[in-house]
Formats: sequence, C-alpha cells, structure tokens
Amino acid sequence: MQRRLFLASCDPAPVRTTGDSSSTKAAPPNSLLDPARVSLVYRATRETDCCATCHPNPSAGEWWYRKSSDGQTRAGQFGSSSDVITPGDFTGDGKTDLAFFRPAEGRWYVLRSDNDSYFAIQFGQAGDIPMPADFDGDGKTDAAVFRPSEGLWFILRSSDTGVTFAQFGTVGDQPVAADYDGDGKADIAIVRNISGNIRQWWIQRTTLGIAVLNFGVTGDITVPGDYTGDGKADVAVFHPNTGQTPSEWYILRSEDFSYFSFPWGQLGDVPVPADYDGDGKFEAGVFRPSDTVWYINQTTGGPLFTQFGLGTDKPVPSLYNR
Repeated sequence: MQRRLFLASCDPAPVRTTGDSSSTKAAPPNSLLDPARVSLVYRATRETDCCATCHPNPSAGEWWYRKSSDGQTRAGQFGSSSDVITPGDFTGDGKTDLAFFRPAEGRWYVLRSDNDSYFAIQFGQAGDIPMPADFDGDGKTDAAVFRPSEGLWFILRSSDTGVTFAQFGTVGDQPVAADYDGDGKADIAIVRNISGNIRQWWIQRTTLGIAVLNFGVTGDITVPGDYTGDGKADVAVFHPNTGQTPSEWYILRSEDFSYFSFPWGQLGDVPVPADYDGDGKFEAGVFRPSDTVWYINQTTGGPLFTQFGLGTDKPVPSLYNR
C-alpha cells in the first residue's frame, strides 16, 4: 500500500481563542474528550471513503483510508496513540480534515486537507463529551462539547468564533447532534435511558422546536443519519447481535415517523453507516474486526464487501455512534 506522511509541512500551530461578547460566561478551558467518538468521513465526491481507520500504533497515531474517487489507499501519521481523534471539515473545502484532541494540552489539532499545515484550538474541559458538527450552517465543522455534569452544550462557531451556550440534557444523557429538521444546521440532541428499558430522544430542532421520541431499547447503538434521502437526519438505532438473534437496524422516517427495520451484521460487528455510493442516502454498514471486512448495504450500488484495516483499528465512520 502507498504510504504518505501527512506531517510534511506544519505551521506553528496558532491557538484560536474563544469568546462571545453577548455572554458573560467563560468558554470551557482544557478539554478532555472521549476517545471512542469520531465523525463520519466525507470527501468532495459526496461519497464516504471506504474505508477509513485509525490504527493505535504504540507510539504514534496512524490514519489509513481508501479514497472513493480513485480507490487508492493513503496512510499517514498525525498525533499520538493517546490523542482523541475528531475529524471533520473544519476548513469548509468539502474534504474531511484529519483532527485530534490532545487531553494533556486541552487542544484540538486540525490538519488542513488543502496544504497539510495544521492549526490548534483550545476548547473544553475534563469530563466533556465532544460533538463536533456544523451548528451554524456555514459549511464548516464547529468544535463543540456536551458537559453532562451541568447539562450544558458549548459550541465554538466557525462563522464568527463566538461561543454558543445551551442548557439541554443532564448526567447520563448521550449527545446525538445532527440536522434533524433539514435546515443545514446541526441540532442539539440527546438520548436518555428511561424506565422500561426504553431510549428516549430529545431533539432541539432549530426551526421546528423540541421533539421527544421513544425509539430503541437499552443496549442499542444510536446511528442517526439521512437514510431516506429527504435532507433530514432520521432517528435510528443498531441492535447488536446477542448470539441468538441477528443484528437489526431500526430507522424512524423523518417524513412521517413510521419506521422500518432490516437485518445487517452479526455478533461483534461495529456499525459504520454513511453514504458510500453518493446517492444522498445513508447506507447500513458494519466493520467486522474478526476478518477486517467492511460489509456495506449500498442503496443503489448493491452490497459492497471489502477488506481493510486491522482487527484492533477504529473504523472512523462508526465512532460517533453509541
């Protein structure tokens, strides 16, 4: 495989300070982010690259991905094995930038996709859960965290470098931000386990107000995305195989709140949903560590099976699903 070192050139990593003149509350310093969460990977073709992994090298963080545009494999080193990977399109060029958070420094590091230089952002604090997304609709990923201890969201807006503070959620809630109302802006949202083994979704839609939906059971992995192609994220869960039943996907249609389900996956699989064939719809997909094969149920291109990665790798498209 062709190997490429992404750190060929770097600038001095300037720190972007945060603040908002409309708020008297200080921005959260020195973030410690959850290493098990990473955003979906998109490229300029609007197809998700299959496949992308982060390899936990003992001394350095290695990134490996196969480009959907030409099928070539790329690899490079950016960060260390203890960093928290947080890729997204932070520069707005339509390509995902490699990114990570370094807990010891309280900084996010972003490697620009256009010239392989990097910049750094100081944002967050210990115990925060990262949820980067485009909250202000400017086409760039915003650094954002959910602080369960206070039920607060902190969003660093890329459009004006101000900070948005929002009270939404509590201890034990799981952040699941996505564009649920189709206005081009990610909506603040959480999932909460309630009595009766039920998962309850609370979504603060930008244009339509708050929605509360009971969907899924304890143990399900949340996999929201636009599975129907209407431009809105659908509430969705992956029900893992328990050894007695197949893994099932349950999708709640955003159009009418009806749902459909289908089996895809087996015991030990990691869900990796994304738009792999570029038709504007999320496809169900799983990475199987036991044979390092990606199994993608493409909506227009048919089933796709491809081997990529190691059994210990983290499949990047999966890491914001919980």
